Amino acid sequence: QVILFNVSLSCILLLVTLPFVKIIFQALEASGHVLEYCIVYYKIRVWGFPLTLFIFAVFGIFRGLQNTFWPMIIALIGVGINVGLDFMLVFGIRDVVPAMGLEGAAWASLWAQISMAILSGILLYRKARHLLNFSLDVHPEMKRFLSLSGNLFIRSIALNTTLMLAVREATQLGTQYIAAHTIAIQLWLFFAFFIDGYGSAGNILGGKLLGAKAYEALVVMSKRVTLYGIGIAAVLGGISLLIPDSLGGIFTKDQDVLLLFTRFFPLVVLMLPINALAFVGDGIFKGLGEAKFLRNVLIAATVLGFIPALAISHAWNGGLYGIWIAITIWMLIRGFAVLIKFYRDFIQLETRKIYN
Repeated sequence: QVILFNVSLSCILLLVTLPFVKIIFQALEASGHVLEYCIVYYKIRVWGFPLTLFIFAVFGIFRGLQNTFWPMIIALIGVGINVGLDFMLVFGIRDVVPAMGLEGAAWASLWAQISMAILSGILLYRKARHLLNFSLDVHPEMKRFLSLSGNLFIRSIALNTTLMLAVREATQLGTQYIAAHTIAIQLWLFFAFFIDGYGSAGNILGGKLLGAKAYEALVVMSKRVTLYGIGIAAVLGGISLLIPDSLGGIFTKDQDVLLLFTRFFPLVVLMLPINALAFVGDGIFKGLGEAKFLRNVLIAATVLGFIPALAISHAWNGGLYGIWIAITIWMLIRGFAVLIKFYRDFIQLETRKIYN
């Protein structure tokens, strides 16, 4: 029922957004060639949306079953297919495949998603066939599932509002600025997903330990996973500070864009430990079923932190520095909110030896 819900919802969103794709990107201040590229890319990539939510649902099921090995294998296969097709379709193969540029990148991602969806379906059938018994009776946990999903959906709206407003502000600055911002946000997301592995571990183990009422073990695990995440973030940040030009050069050879990127990139790197605190904390609290708390934190961080900071930056012509200072404030609120919540709800209780 969860899989059907996810795929149905994604199909609705696909059908709703596709006719208005130009309006959507114009609202994000895209124009000229940037607008044309956005429309071409989106009209291909959007068909992978139902596939992505199907994959997420299957991965979520196996995460709940404490099995992350096979989802990891499928993800690695998907990455391999994506990268291989990127080289083949974006740059082309002489006399065999024409170079398709950005359109090729979109097709590469879509075919990778199709492959991962097929493998996920096979995995679900082979390893958890007993979960596929269809019934017209609504599952008793569906109400709780919808409540959790609703809160996390609202949270995602707040999260994506932040990212879209940042892109909109960078787009207004000019083509080179949006290019530099895009490089930074891609590296930021790469580091985020790298660190998020510890958050996923906290998610899985946190739910298990809470269900077993092993509160002391929950506190120990959470502290350890958080410290691992912060340590990895510090190492990634230290390496990145040494090679900013090389990292930027992965994405572009335009020297003006690289100059803009390297100027504000140290700010992106310095916030990585705070990111780790927020990402790992998010993962742990998702496992604890605290979707309402996570929703409220994201809304507060966006409305009370990011948006006012971005407005001040815009008024003072803060440029890319101002955008990333606003993102830093956003992450600080998120990170310290989960830290305070965990201290109040679990560490204090552990200290006093009061458990329900």
